[in-house]
Amino acid sequence: MIAVNMPGKMTGGEFTSLGTGLERVGFSTRIIIILLCFSLACAGAGARWSGLRARYLGLKSLTGSFVQTVEPSDGSDPMVFKGRFYFALPNRFRLEVREPVQQVIVGSDSLVVFYLPEEKRAVFQQRSQPVPMLAFVQPLLDTTSVVTEEQTDDGRVVLVFADSEWTMFRELRIEPDRTGTRVDAFSFVDEWGNRCRFVLAEQRWNVSIPAKMFKFVPPAGTVVEYQ
Repeated sequence: MIAVNMPGKMTGGEFTSLGTGLERVGFSTRIIIILLCFSLACAGAGARWSGLRARYLGLKSLTGSFVQTVEPSDGSDPMVFKGRFYFALPNRFRLEVREPVQQVIVGSDSLVVFYLPEEKRAVFQQRSQPVPMLAFVQPLLDTTSVVTEEQTDDGRVVLVFADSEWTMFRELRIEPDRTGTRVDAFSFVDEWGNRCRFVLAEQRWNVSIPAKMFKFVPPAGTVVEYQ
């Protein structure tokens, strides 16, 4: 789940044509028009990103439901996972996967526990990687990010983040809501080449989340593995 390889197995703004009128103007005028269009597009993306970033600077916790779609790099059929999430920034999280199999994933950016109740199995895994469901937060808050803007067929705006050397997830695309103040969905390509997209719903901001939600004690009879 969440584009993580479990040990041994995997469970389970576009330029618009200006028409023939552009052909009648001189070369220098054409360049000015192109540069103007480009600068306006960058300004729009910058303003939208700045507004979104300003709101997320105040984010301390977030809960809600999610749908994750993973398109494997080998071209096999997409996988869809559904469940609920709980985040306490900067790095504590809990994911409760309910479909297609039950999983509980608890941890931080240094230790993650994968609990598979149907298998009565828990895997404690050391990690130094960002949490995939929080992949959008760091680039969104980073003032050095290079952002452009695209528009979908249904009129929605997508913020496209340029890859950087330290980014583990590539081709990050953030989909704000129509007010431009909340991230409704985002997608990226992970380190294994899988394309992942998360849709976040029923979002509740800055709610109190009990500390016990971010702890895991294996139930009796659970086989525990350490990696």
